[in-house]
Amino acid sequence: PGRAHMALKLRVFIDYFCHKAILPSQQSHLR
Repeated sequence: PGRAHMALKLRVFIDYFCHKAILPSQQSHLR
């Protein structure tokens, strides 16, 4: 159950990082 948790955390982290790194100016549009 450790590997699944790590994968989920990584996915969320990547998604969040990507969103913040890709569209730092368009963040206002998303909210």
